[in-house]
Amino acid sequence: MTVTTGHGVTVGKRVRHPARPEWGIGQVLDVESAKAEVFFVEAGSKLISLRHVSLAVLHPPPSHPLLDRIDTDAVGGSGYRSISQSIEGFLEAYDGGFYGADYLRRERNYKVEAHDLATTILARAELEPLVASGAFAEICHRAMRVVNKTNLIFPNEKMALKDGLKPAGSQRVFAVALRELLHGEDDVPSRFQRFAAVLGNMGAGKWTVATYFPFLLFPDEHQFIKPTYTKNAATICAFEIGYTPRPDWPAYERMLRFSNYLKSELAPLKPRDNIDVQSFIWAIAQAWVTRVRRTT
Repeated sequence: MTVTTGHGVTVGKRVRHPARPEWGIGQVLDVESAKAEVFFVEAGSKLISLRHVSLAVLHPPPSHPLLDRIDTDAVGGSGYRSISQSIEGFLEAYDGGFYGADYLRRERNYKVEAHDLATTILARAELEPLVASGAFAEICHRAMRVVNKTNLIFPNEKMALKDGLKPAGSQRVFAVALRELLHGEDDVPSRFQRFAAVLGNMGAGKWTVATYFPFLLFPDEHQFIKPTYTKNAATICAFEIGYTPRPDWPAYERMLRFSNYLKSELAPLKPRDNIDVQSFIWAIAQAWVTRVRRTT
C-alpha cells in the first residue's frame, strides 16, 4: 500500500489523519472548498480543514467491513458509537463480558437451554420420520414448545403463529417447510425464502419467527433478528443493512453480514457463537434507547 499526502482527497477515498492514528481508517464523504467531511471508524464524522491537515490517502483503498457497507445517513448523527465505545458500554453493563455470571444469568443460559431443546426435538433424526408418517401436528407442537421456551418472540407474534397453525393444511405446509429449512439439501437462500413465504401465507411472516429456529439450532451460522433492536444497533454502528419489513433472503444476508462484522470486532471478548453476538446487539441498542430517553 502506498500513501499520498496533501492532495488527492476526493469523495470515496480511504484516508488516515496523520496526527490522529487512534481514529483509524476514514472515508471521505464530502469535499467542499478546503474542507472535507471524513468518517473515521473509531471517531465518527469529522470536518477536516485541508489547509491545515494533510490527510494520508491510502492506495489502493483498503477494504473495511464497516466502510464497505457504510450508512451515510447515520454517520453524521450523534448516535454513532465506535465498536470500542460499544464494547466499553457492554463491559460496564456486564462485568466479565460474555463469561461473567451476570451475563450468563440474564442473557445466555436460557437461550442455551432453548438451543438444547431445539436440537433435541427438532433434530433431523426426529423430524424426518414425523414428516414421513404425516405427524404434522406433532411437529407444530414441538415448534411451539421451542418458541415458548424464550421471550425472544413477542407474545402477539407467538399468538399469530399459533393461530396460523390451527388448520390441518397449514400444519402440513409448515411442518414440511420447517424440516426443509433446518435440514434440507438444497441451498440455504431457497430454503429460507420458502419458509418465509409459508409464514407470510399463515399471517405469521415476521422476522422473529423466520429466524428463530435456524438461530437456535445453528447459532454458529444464523442470527436472530428482532427488527427494532437490529436496526438501532446497525444505526449506532453506521452499518447499512437495507432492512425490509418482510423477511426475505437478500435482507437476511445483509443482516448476517452485520452480525459477522460484529463477531469479528468482538474477538477480544471471545464470543462463542451468535447467541453472544445477538446479546451484544440487544445490549447496545437498549443502551442507545436509554441515552435517547435521558436527553429528551
